[in-house]
Amino acid sequence: MNDSNFLPAVEHVGGGRADRFVRKLFRMLRSRAQRHNQHLWPFVRIWRDKEGSISGYRAFGRSLPITPLAQGYDPADQTVHLILSGPSVAQIPYDKLNIGVAMGVNGAIALSRKFDLKFKYYCIIDQNFVRDRIALVREIVAQDLTLYVFPEVLRYIMQGIPQEEIRCRICVIELISRRAYERTVAPAVLKRIAAATPDVQLLDAKQGLGYSFDASLGVFDADTVAYAALQVLVSGGARQVYVHGLDLTVQGGLRFYDEGGRPQTSRLTRNFPRLIEPSFRFASALWRARGISVFNLSPVSALSADIMERMDWQALLKD
Repeated sequence: MNDSNFLPAVEHVGGGRADRFVRKLFRMLRSRAQRHNQHLWPFVRIWRDKEGSISGYRAFGRSLPITPLAQGYDPADQTVHLILSGPSVAQIPYDKLNIGVAMGVNGAIALSRKFDLKFKYYCIIDQNFVRDRIALVREIVAQDLTLYVFPEVLRYIMQGIPQEEIRCRICVIELISRRAYERTVAPAVLKRIAAATPDVQLLDAKQGLGYSFDASLGVFDADTVAYAALQVLVSGGARQVYVHGLDLTVQGGLRFYDEGGRPQTSRLTRNFPRLIEPSFRFASALWRARGISVFNLSPVSALSADIMERMDWQALLKD
């Protein structure tokens, strides 16, 4: 990659002594079923609407406007490009592709330094990405886009970036099994949720695996942002999604951009056969049943073609 794609010196957010102390204190005072809230308490307050979605958010004494999920996505955007961070992205000349609407995740914003690539949507669910790569996140939130985040992700954004620099719209999404300031949902409760609506399909209640067609009810993450982002897009109204950089392999590196001397860690090797591959296989059958097309543009993807149809990105070149 050229110098324009080299990341600046790493800044770390939320690693101070006070941050570590309150997380440790929370773990001492609360049960394991509350562990996922350690990144919220005591800095974050939330308010929910009558449907249970987060409608108000306050962190470090500052309130940030929250865009309702129903207003975050334009239902006219039925064809979307989901751009991930896999190394295969580096092979694509984005100035030569027909890309209308795009959603980025994590470090995909680095492509904007090299190409005139605009993201209408963005999704970040990993608070560690924000804590480790706040410089990249600063570029994302400065854009005119809709950013979908987990509550704990928003906490670190607000901790690391002055509020006047946050110019994007914020939609808060949650894991269906681990909602903010609530206990982890038991498998039996997950089964009741799924039984109440066809928009929530369970693969494995004990592991918390499944798929949601309604992001307002929550999403499943399968330990990869790609899976959550696809639920957001399909929930919003996307009917055709082209997925870039869904390599899901450690061969050739983890990300297309140069991470400098401190690359982010990954649980990919451990979780691909246990969580990721089964979840995508489960979701693909659900997409097909609802007439939704999802194409995998990665030529080196660990997902087999029987799970997600492969397509050569060259088929999208401008005439």
